[in-house]
Amino acid sequence: MGRQDIRGKARFSPCGRYRWWLRRCWDPALPPLLFLGCNPSRADGRRDDPTLRRLVGLARGWGFGALEVLNLYARITPAPALLRRLPQPVGGANDLWLGRRLALLPQAPVWVGWGAAGSWSGRRLLQLVPLLQSRALLAVGQTAGGHPRHPLYVPATAVLEPWSWRIPKALGHPGHT
Repeated sequence: MGRQDIRGKARFSPCGRYRWWLRRCWDPALPPLLFLGCNPSRADGRRDDPTLRRLVGLARGWGFGALEVLNLYARITPAPALLRRLPQPVGGANDLWLGRRLALLPQAPVWVGWGAAGSWSGRRLLQLVPLLQSRALLAVGQTAGGHPRHPLYVPATAVLEPWSWRIPKALGHPGHT
């Protein structure tokens, strides 16, 4: 099955600076997987980026038929470090869309993988607890600080394993606000 067999969709803000969600489907007969990352890069409804290619490759290998990509911060940038300097990196409608997409797929596993880059705002992580507290979270390992490892930095043989919040530790790190 090649790239032409994968159907893609994405939803953006009217200004085009925020991506609320992105979906890839290659086999609707198989279950979907939700992924919650740090922020969107350049991928859209048709075009992939390195992270999305890795996400799809891993999800396919694990036996899923679709991937729904959501983010802590909806602001599009290929450099997560810039999020700290951008106004409104979360995006005004991001949590609304997170809630909607999670509700749309209530049985789908939730793979978290924002890495250390997504942990700079402990307050942001606290905002997500109500949206995700009823879901079992999975990761492909964790950073030294306890954050779910980003998929670009794991081997192709990585497996999903249970992951739990470490909010107090995240809030205790220097630089977290």
